[in-house]
Amino acid sequence: MSLQEHYRSQARELLAAGAVKMVVGYAEGTTPERRRPVFITEPEECSRLVLDARCRTNLAGYLLREGLLSDGREIAVYLSTEGVRTINILAAESQLSSAQVRILGFEIDRDEVKAMEGKRAADFSEAILAHKERRKKQAPDELAAKLEAMNAAERFTFWQGEFSRCIKCYACRQACPMCWCRRCVVDNNQPQWVNTSSHTLGNLEWNLVRAFHLAGRCVECGNCGRACPVDIPLHLLNRKMTGEVLEAFDHYPGMDEHQEPALASFRKDDPETFIL
Repeated sequence: MSLQEHYRSQARELLAAGAVKMVVGYAEGTTPERRRPVFITEPEECSRLVLDARCRTNLAGYLLREGLLSDGREIAVYLSTEGVRTINILAAESQLSSAQVRILGFEIDRDEVKAMEGKRAADFSEAILAHKERRKKQAPDELAAKLEAMNAAERFTFWQGEFSRCIKCYACRQACPMCWCRRCVVDNNQPQWVNTSSHTLGNLEWNLVRAFHLAGRCVECGNCGRACPVDIPLHLLNRKMTGEVLEAFDHYPGMDEHQEPALASFRKDDPETFIL
């Protein structure tokens, strides 16, 4: 039995037994290469669920829809390692209870989809630790390597050019499971902290503010870059911030639901290279 069929069967059993009220997974999209989120509430609908190498979207953010978890019942959700880490962060930030999340775990290795054993976020600690060690050794991709080779002025020019294409649609915010604020800072107009117009200054302010808000919290799922309609490589900025936090504080977000935020914790063995 394929992993897709195995998880369809599990989802069907969970719904039929009343163990979960909903399964959040993937279904075929509008074109053959696309996959979209699907919300299954009846056992007979589980045949719509798909699982393959195109299932890249981090679905954890959909659990934050207002009232979805308020009745205390469980929801099953398809999650990769990044998604499980997201659940840990959201639990640490008191946005949900991990006990209500039944995980159908998987990981994608090139074009192969493999099962991850476990039911709750805490069951995936070894997989997350292995992910952290791989992240430390991972070489930057071609564009990231080019950015690293630039000086500060060249990098500023690069990002200025990229952000000039931003149309302020906020798709990156809506797609990001870490952007859970009820009212975003850019939606405030009294006082107005970030210019809402789509011009150089406003675009720079918005994208840098968002990057700072994700420092030590981003799980590098890539939702933001995939959602951007003008293909700004937002993942590179967040990835750089994640790397800086990992190097400076050995902090890898989402290790478990009791992990303290990077900037709200203290360790005596911090290298402190950021102190002048």
